[in-house]
Amino acid sequence: MFSGQHQKTLMEKSLQCIHLARTIRDRSPDPTAIPGEDAAKIQTLLTEANRLRGLANLAKQQDELESWGAQPDAIPAALAADAAAAVAKLANGGEPAYAEANRRRQVELFAKAMRTGWRGEPWFASLDTAEKASLIEDATGEVIVPHDIAGPIFKTLPRLAVFRAAGAAVRPTSSNKVDLRSLTGATAGWGKLELGATPATDAGVVPNTPADTIEVHDLLALAKLGVDELADTDANIVALVQEITSQQFAQQEDDAYGNGTGTSKPWGIAMRATAGPMITQGVTASANATVVGDDLKKLPYQVPERYRTNGKYFSSSSAALAIALLKDANSNYLWQPSVRAGEPDTLFGKGFVTMDGLPALTASTAIADPAVMFGDPALGYLIADRQRITMQRLDELFAADGLVGFLFKLRVGGDVSRPAAWAKYLL
Repeated sequence: MFSGQHQKTLMEKSLQCIHLARTIRDRSPDPTAIPGEDAAKIQTLLTEANRLRGLANLAKQQDELESWGAQPDAIPAALAADAAAAVAKLANGGEPAYAEANRRRQVELFAKAMRTGWRGEPWFASLDTAEKASLIEDATGEVIVPHDIAGPIFKTLPRLAVFRAAGAAVRPTSSNKVDLRSLTGATAGWGKLELGATPATDAGVVPNTPADTIEVHDLLALAKLGVDELADTDANIVALVQEITSQQFAQQEDDAYGNGTGTSKPWGIAMRATAGPMITQGVTASANATVVGDDLKKLPYQVPERYRTNGKYFSSSSAALAIALLKDANSNYLWQPSVRAGEPDTLFGKGFVTMDGLPALTASTAIADPAVMFGDPALGYLIADRQRITMQRLDELFAADGLVGFLFKLRVGGDVSRPAAWAKYLL
């Protein structure tokens, strides 16, 4: 005989499928641009939810008939209450308790996948369709890092990664490319716009045209954990993963945003100032690797006022050292970096950010290194974030050392969106 509890279990599993399908769907801001693999997952989850709902309805019918057969005049009040509550939960998108239980389950399964892997494991074979879909990436078989683990990593990146913290614009995307023309192709005018003609969108302001699209690349972080560490609690494993991957992702991102080549990594602001170049305006030093205070003062005035207002200086460590040693005629240092915790550095009233990804000062005859840049990262640079992390377990590679490798993959891209927002100081 089916019980009311059996029906409730079926309904809970059905709601878990529905909740997970909505989570996957909500990754794509544009519902018409849902990736094919995500659409397939959603279809599988909803099919499973319908199947479970059908079983729950059959269980309900059988219980009602058996109760009627035993007591024809009695109303199965408890069953009716359970059914009404389940319908209400379904109408509201699921009760928060179900969502919380589902999240805890995803973290538990992720920890299992880290400890033992998933291929050929009995525990994985015993999972239902919804749980398998929430754990494994269809296309590559990589393990999906649950939102409860990946979310804090994305929240931590703006604190650890210098360029994100400086205010670079971030656009979540479910695509492998982001079209920059939506930013740079806008038009404005008084009276009438000639829509058929090619608009001069920023005539006299933007010196050249940026790339049309931003490519999204794979950013990989390798963590090696000892066998004893893998036997630790789920919470400790999760904390370790978040710490390791956040630090590695932040370092690699800043290096790329500073001087990335655009090949398998984002374009850096310094590379866009030399390769091409897209960023043409700036100041050139009179002597190689020699920073001059007047040149630094001139730099913000190489960009239009609308980019100057919230603009910041960006400098490599070697250039920052040279700036810190500048003195006036009375041997007083021109620049005093902030000594208060949490208070950002400023130079001539503008934010000052040290970013090791920018070129270091080099002693050569050529004056060609953009070791200092000035610009507004919120208006002049765009980071394309897939906002999803996957994990691949490497069982054999480090086995001789008693370690297991874990390759975490984040998909991100970046490029200068408005070249006019940046000025370079060639040293």
